[in-house]
Amino acid sequence: MDFWFPGIDLNKLIKDEEHGQQSRNDTSNQDQDHQHNVEEPTGNEEQTTADIPMSDNHTGASAETGGIDTRDTMSTEDSGGDDEVQSTPSLTPVEKPYPDMLFDTWQEALMCYNRYAKHVGFSIKCSTSRNSTVDKQKDKQLFVCNKSGKPVDINKQEVPPVRQRNRFITKKTDCKARLRVKRRGQKWHVTMFIEEHNHPCLKKFSLKRFLRSHKGIPKEEREFVKLLHKVNLSAGRVMSIMAELYGKLANVPYVRKDVSNYMATIDTAAQTNKDMSLLLAEFEKVKKDDADFFHKLDLDHDDRVRRIFWVDGPARAAYKKYSDCLSFDATYMTNCYSMPCTPFIGINRYGQSIQLGCGFLRNEQEADYVWLFEAFLEAMDGVQPMNIITDQDVAMRNAIAAIFPDACHRNCRWHIMQNAQPVLGNDMAKNEPLRLEFNATIDYSMTVSEFETRCAEMLLKYNVADNTHLQDLYDIRTSFVPAYFKDRFFPFLQTTARSEGFNAVLKRYVTPHNSLHHFFEQYMKLQESIEVAEDSNEFKDEDKVLRCWGEWPMEEQALQVYTMPIYLRFRAELRKVTSYNANQVAEHIFDVVPISGSVFGYGKRSYRVEANSNEGMYNCECAKISRDGILCCHVLRVMGQLGDVQAIPAHYILPRWTMPPDDIVQEKMELPDVPADRKLSNKERKLLRYGTLCNNWTDYAKIASESEKGTALADKYMRELGKELTAMKITAAAKRKEKKKQGKDQGVPSMSELGGDAGQGSSTQYQHVRDPIMTTTKGRPEEKRKKSGLHLKASKPPKCKGCGSAQHSTAECPSKITPSTEPKEFNFFHDMI
Repeated sequence: MDFWFPGIDLNKLIKDEEHGQQSRNDTSNQDQDHQHNVEEPTGNEEQTTADIPMSDNHTGASAETGGIDTRDTMSTEDSGGDDEVQSTPSLTPVEKPYPDMLFDTWQEALMCYNRYAKHVGFSIKCSTSRNSTVDKQKDKQLFVCNKSGKPVDINKQEVPPVRQRNRFITKKTDCKARLRVKRRGQKWHVTMFIEEHNHPCLKKFSLKRFLRSHKGIPKEEREFVKLLHKVNLSAGRVMSIMAELYGKLANVPYVRKDVSNYMATIDTAAQTNKDMSLLLAEFEKVKKDDADFFHKLDLDHDDRVRRIFWVDGPARAAYKKYSDCLSFDATYMTNCYSMPCTPFIGINRYGQSIQLGCGFLRNEQEADYVWLFEAFLEAMDGVQPMNIITDQDVAMRNAIAAIFPDACHRNCRWHIMQNAQPVLGNDMAKNEPLRLEFNATIDYSMTVSEFETRCAEMLLKYNVADNTHLQDLYDIRTSFVPAYFKDRFFPFLQTTARSEGFNAVLKRYVTPHNSLHHFFEQYMKLQESIEVAEDSNEFKDEDKVLRCWGEWPMEEQALQVYTMPIYLRFRAELRKVTSYNANQVAEHIFDVVPISGSVFGYGKRSYRVEANSNEGMYNCECAKISRDGILCCHVLRVMGQLGDVQAIPAHYILPRWTMPPDDIVQEKMELPDVPADRKLSNKERKLLRYGTLCNNWTDYAKIASESEKGTALADKYMRELGKELTAMKITAAAKRKEKKKQGKDQGVPSMSELGGDAGQGSSTQYQHVRDPIMTTTKGRPEEKRKKSGLHLKASKPPKCKGCGSAQHSTAECPSKITPSTEPKEFNFFHDMI
């Protein structure tokens, strides 16, 4: 019988199918005799399976317990070489082993017996082996059923003093099914084969993949899983992809837990105390391609990393254009050390968030922030940010005042309102008009004097002047109330939403247990995605066109000069023109009054606009042109009434919102060593080819399995294909060996002789740098952040735990004093609100 197996011809000594059948018939009696006279290896020369080379990437099921036999169970990936692993359901007839069957190596015998075991429906493992006294090499190996061994009643075993994880134990039946091979000369001979089992074998194909010797991730798929892990795909998503390649999930020879276990072993830098040496070596590798890449680190007395900061060349170039506004925030749960991640976020000409550097700090003290800001200034050639917005942190505020004295520092309004919610929410719930006026006073006070006046009137009107919590908010008003920052450039934000949004995106790329080395890799991937988003917007500006909303010529001008996202914001202001009337109260003064109700972003109030159409000067008290860099709907309404709608005055068009002329060099640097038409590497192409072939062959297998004729046809071509691929592989291996021999004869040094490995860079100069210690974080605990928005909202009044009423507390509940006459119907949905 012809037997197809990649790289191995198990029947090369068998002339034809009849001869093989006769051999099996002649040895049937011998098999019966061997069942009663099992020859077990004995003596000091015997070895257990510890001598069998095991794969470092073994990803089988959880280790079984119950003796040495169990832990020696072999997985598919350990059953021979890398190329012989079968990862797809085989349509090839499997031949049963027989005495005197020949193999070139004992690993080939293991593979043959394992294939037979899968066909029958049981799992195998390596038992004892023996080394020769002559050459000290293995000359005997025994393979047994994984149910061999005496059965043990685990319920009668002594309970361990410490609670342990639940582990499943394989049922032992003292099964005698086994295969033994011995080395005679250059060949391995089958000297014993016992076929019968004392337990039922699995018949259902979808269950056989759970048998330990038939499960495991093949080498090619391990590389594919590693590639998917680099983009932070979960084990469940990886299994979904593999299910598509295999045709369905039941065909995948491993489970989600196997993938999860393997992915946990990929990023082991943090566990091996080599995280920082790998990270710093990666910095040097990046610096070879990006000469402007900057990094700085600070070590403690024990050579452990205490602070670190880096920024790439394109970000340093972009900062020269976008230093007018920064968002800065500290976030946790991005690395295995719990060190706060401190990214610097800017805003580009498309209104998108961009990365302008990133740091990690062990502590959040003033000295740590001072070091970080000094490193940022050093990287940015001493250019301070004009405006910066952060959360409400005293150490951060003091460090900014010391290092960025010229910057306008603003606190995130969201954080301040969130902190005030627990102490003011109940008070506001009892007085809804006070809550509405309080929020309106903060939102729509356009000047400092107006805010002070409205605040004093509110305190007197509602008699809350003695409220200490309101007084605390009033004391810090200059750090967050918009009226104090109306002339400062904080485009389209009042909070650290830019940083919060970046943190949310970043956490889709990294997980809390990741090392800093892995974090940096994902950080650079996120940087690439930002650059791709910029290219997408740039393409739209050059290739696409939008239909103007109105008929004003200035809108056509805005479409031409502004980038597309900024034009859309300008068009939104143009739409709001229809929500206002303009009343002239003096020669150059207009009151812009809402027609009805509230206008989004501006409330119910009216706005005063000073207009001089002859000089093209317009000034609105909302100060949107200073805050966001575009004209507001109030100015546009007055311009429409005056008929000055031909063009936007040139001094109101900020260059940062426009595309630069073609003769000006772009701020985004192109790395010279990376060709624009870069092609995939051989390894990447191999992974793509592997996935495509698996998917295509699964489709052919579905068609071939519909009939015996189709299966036979598939077997025929698979055998021929196996022969051709084996011959091609042998030829390629011979060429590589000859080429390597020629290079060695010519004295060409290897990568190890040159003192480095390909692509990673040498890390010997950073061997003294030790990984950070675990940081005790401050700030919010690990729980879901409340989403109350920018305004102070009314908290839900406390309810009585006895009757559910909001009119009294549990201690004052009437049900405790007088029993209720009749139980009321329980309103579940009402109490859930």
